[in-house]
Amino acid sequence: MQSSADGDVVLAKLDDGEDLFASIDALAAEHRIVNGMVMWGIGMLRDFEIGYYTGTAYERETYADPMEVLALHGSYAAKADPRMHMHVAAAGRDHGVVGGHLFRGTVAVLNELCLRRLPRTKLSRVHNPLSGLKELTIARGEGPRPSVAAAGPPARGAK
Repeated sequence: MQSSADGDVVLAKLDDGEDLFASIDALAAEHRIVNGMVMWGIGMLRDFEIGYYTGTAYERETYADPMEVLALHGSYAAKADPRMHMHVAAAGRDHGVVGGHLFRGTVAVLNELCLRRLPRTKLSRVHNPLSGLKELTIARGEGPRPSVAAAGPPARGAK
């Protein structure tokens, strides 16, 4: 795995055979991401499990063969259970697409990821008895908020 941070944005390249969720946990630890988002991911996955929530339970399906990741995104809350809530869309050799809630996956060939640290936001998960799910909760954290004035004047031509 390779990674680099630029401010609150982390770019990473994962290698064949890496566990996707364990790699995201390792990136979060290395780059001090307590609350954040997986903004996007591309590459390939194999041995991955996705689910469709029926309103009472997940219908799960496992895919052993490598598939192209068309979209990968989600939330990361290091102090929550579960820490990650990820969704994926992936295409097979026949160009058929599958997608849903991602429970697990292994990198096939490589993955490229973009994570964003949310230093002034606190994420958690709380069980909602109506949905039966541990749902995301969002709270304002400590620390200064950037002001519009601090960002400077708008770029030329910007409205």
